[in-house]
Amino acid sequence: MALRNPERWDAALLSALHPVRALLEDEGITEIEVNGFDDVWAKGEGIRGHGKIPGVFWADLQDFTTACTRISDVIQRRINQDRPVLNGRLPGGERVNIVIPPACEKASMTIRKFPRDTMSMEKLLEYGSVNEAIVTMAHSLVQARKSIIVGGGTGAGKTSTLNALSRLIPLHERVVTVEDARELQIQNPNWVALETVEPYREGVGAVGIGDLVRNCLRMAPDRIVVGEVRGDEAFFLIRALSSGHGGGFGTLHCNDAHSALRQMQLMAQMAPVSGLNSMVVAEMVGEAIDVVFHQAYDEKDGKRRVSEVLEIEKPGALIHANGKVEYRFRRLVAWEAQRQDWVFPQRPSMTLTTVLRRHDLDWPRPSLDARDMRGTAGGLE
Repeated sequence: MALRNPERWDAALLSALHPVRALLEDEGITEIEVNGFDDVWAKGEGIRGHGKIPGVFWADLQDFTTACTRISDVIQRRINQDRPVLNGRLPGGERVNIVIPPACEKASMTIRKFPRDTMSMEKLLEYGSVNEAIVTMAHSLVQARKSIIVGGGTGAGKTSTLNALSRLIPLHERVVTVEDARELQIQNPNWVALETVEPYREGVGAVGIGDLVRNCLRMAPDRIVVGEVRGDEAFFLIRALSSGHGGGFGTLHCNDAHSALRQMQLMAQMAPVSGLNSMVVAEMVGEAIDVVFHQAYDEKDGKRRVSEVLEIEKPGALIHANGKVEYRFRRLVAWEAQRQDWVFPQRPSMTLTTVLRRHDLDWPRPSLDARDMRGTAGGLE
C-alpha cells in the first residue's frame, strides 16, 4: 500500500521516517511505537498486544533525534530542550507524539494511524464494535440532539466511534470541531475545524482547547465536537452544552462509563474562571451530558467495541446532605464477556422515550423490553 495523501509528503519528512515507512504503508498496522533509535514496536492485525519489529531502526541516536527535528519543522510544531514534547499530525492524517530529553532518557516517537476510509456505524458493525441495536440507538440519540461523551482508555477506538457518530449528524447542520491535532472526519459541508496553536515564544501566542471551545459559541454552530477533553476546557464544554448548544460530542480518557462523569466534573473544576464549588459543577455536568458511550479494547480477540452505554437521568446529579455527589443513570447497553454478546439491562427513561416518540425515532426492542430500574454512580465530594 502507498502512503496516505502522498502528494503532501516532502523529501525531508520521507527521509526522517524512512525506517518505519513500510509500517506507515501497512494498513494492518494501527500504532507505531519507537522507544529509542533501535527499539521499534507496532500494534495491529496479527500482533497480539504490542510486537517488537526486528530489523527496523535508525543509524544512531543522533540520526533519530535529527529525524524528530525534521518532523517538527515540516509539521510546524516546535520541539527542543525547553519544550521537549510535541503533538501533531502527519500529512497522511496520522497522529504523532514525540518526546526528547530531558523529558525522557531516550527520544521517543508514537504514531497512531486511523482507518483510510471515513468511519461509519456500518463499518463499526462490520468490525464487530457494535450490533444493530446499538446502531439504531446511536442514530436516534444523535437525531434527538442528545449530548454524547465517548469514554475509554488509550487505543480503545474513541475517535473511530466519535467519527461514526458524527456521520449521523444531519448534513444541513453546521459543525465546529475543536482538536489539538486534526483527526475527525466530518462529512457535513458546513464544517469548520479548529486546532490549537502553540506559543511562538514562552507563553505568548498560545491558543488552547478551552479558548477554542469558548470561541465556538460565536460561530453559530449547530453541533460542537471536541476531539479530546482533558483539562479545564470541560467547564466551557458543559456550559455550552447546557446553554442552547446541545447535541455536541466529545471524548475523554476514563476506566468505565460511570467514571466519565466524575472525570468531567474533576476537569471542569480545574477551570480558574469557574469560581464554582464542586456541587454546582456536578449539577452542571449532570444536566449537560445526556449519554455516555464507553469504548474498550479486548486483548483476547483484538477487538475495539462499545462496552457500555449509559443514559444520564435528569436531574443528573444528586447532592446528599453530607456533600456527597451521585449521578443518576440508566444502563442501556453492556457487553457481557461470558456470553460474548451485548445485553440491555435497563430501558430508557420516560423523558428520553417521550423525545423519541415526539420525533418519531426508532429504539431497539431489546432495550424497551428491559427492566425498569435505576443506577447511581458516585461523584466527587
